[in-house]
Amino acid sequence: MAIAAPAIALNSDADDSKDAIKLEAARANAADPVKTVRFIRAIDSYEVIGGTSVLVWETNTKAWLVEVRAGESCQARHLDRSWAVGLEAAYDTMNTSNGYVVGRDRMRCKITEIREVNVPAMREAQRTAQMASTD
Repeated sequence: MAIAAPAIALNSDADDSKDAIKLEAARANAADPVKTVRFIRAIDSYEVIGGTSVLVWETNTKAWLVEVRAGESCQARHLDRSWAVGLEAAYDTMNTSNGYVVGRDRMRCKITEIREVNVPAMREAQRTAQMASTD
């Protein structure tokens, strides 16, 4: 399965701060890693939220934190500049054995970890962190 979406705009400093908060909240509220995720329906969307972290939204209430292998070509700054980012996986699954996050110009970033995120807890952690940062 492959999905694609329009390019993500380059981040401003404010966006970088929000992404850092979202990444911290996602990691704090993610379950233990799994090797494979099977999707019943098409993926809703994705967000690049860190240097090697992508939040894959199966629905607006179910998300997976996907980490890709670190490397010069697999950094969020490269994914953000892509015209499209897709998840490449066989048979409607995303996995760590042969799954990739795919960007423009055949850029392929190997998936190294997949963790289901407790979305309500992540959103609450984000709200708390954002309120604390404005105090």
